Amino acid sequence: MVIINASGDSTYEEDLASDVIEIVTVFSARLYGSRSHKNRKVMDQLREVAQEVAP
Repeated sequence: MVIINASGDSTYEEDLASDVIEIVTVFSARLYGSRSHKNRKVMDQLREVAQEVAP
């Protein structure tokens, strides 16, 4: 991780808030990534069925 324009000392509350934001970011990225994979799989199956039905 690269920190740009980091101030010298940060307070305990600032560190805690930063850590919480980082945790939420990681878990939301995992959640949306798994949804994306699931949706892509469903769309691929729908395309296959559409190709089989279309003459």
